[in-house]
Amino acid sequence: MEKRALLEAFGDRISLPSLPEVVLRITAAIDDPAIGVAEMGRIASEDPAVTARVLRLANSGFYGLSEPVTSAERAVTVIGARALRNVAMQCSIVRHYEHLRAIPDFDLDELWRHLTLTAQLAQSIAVAAHPRTRLNADDLYACGLLHDVGKVVILDSRTDEYLECIRIARRTAAQLHDAERRVFGFSHVEVGAMLAVQWQLPEKVAQAIEFHHGPTHAIHEYPHVGVIALADQLAYRAGSETFDSAVLKLSHVAERCLGIGPQTFVALAERVRGADVEALG
Repeated sequence: MEKRALLEAFGDRISLPSLPEVVLRITAAIDDPAIGVAEMGRIASEDPAVTARVLRLANSGFYGLSEPVTSAERAVTVIGARALRNVAMQCSIVRHYEHLRAIPDFDLDELWRHLTLTAQLAQSIAVAAHPRTRLNADDLYACGLLHDVGKVVILDSRTDEYLECIRIARRTAAQLHDAERRVFGFSHVEVGAMLAVQWQLPEKVAQAIEFHHGPTHAIHEYPHVGVIALADQLAYRAGSETFDSAVLKLSHVAERCLGIGPQTFVALAERVRGADVEALG
């Protein structure tokens, strides 16, 4: 990772949060074949916010259960261990950065919604792209969830400078990650990738986060990067006037990089047209 040495040199300026205890325990349980999903459910039940979200997910229309789920233990058997890890990460990230809601000129809920929608899109695209990515769809959900989290990491550590990045991007119509590099010498994608490394997530998760804005050859060469790049672009354009033209353009990338036919990609994209996505938390 080319920028890691640079980021480490700014270690006193950027504070990476530690992996939350509940995520540590769930990740350790995933790696331990002696621990079943019911035990993971008991871990989840110790955190009210995680329990509430796990129950909401298990009882959603996505799983189509005939009877409602009322316990975390049962919910985890429905959604699976990796989905539980993602829920725990969502809740932990929201809690850790909730205080940023008070900062003017930064819409925290808008970022949470974008992360949620990108994660959901990445998961859906991942299913169709599995022959190319060979990654679990829930791992690509995690990529989508974390792909822009570097923004709040930098904002939390260097608030005034980061708000200046936002103003530069608005004033010059530049991409935010380009404005970040002008101010800091690095951007949220490198910070997010370093966070994934620190949290001991799969190497491909860090790679997808770091390169989802490019360079173009990385998006074309690495299918897991392509999934996040496409999901990110679709999520940004959901509900906008440029949605149809973006879908048409991106469908060619999806076919070339991921082996997803245009009709399948358009069907996936249509799911988010004008989407009103619940923020994280």
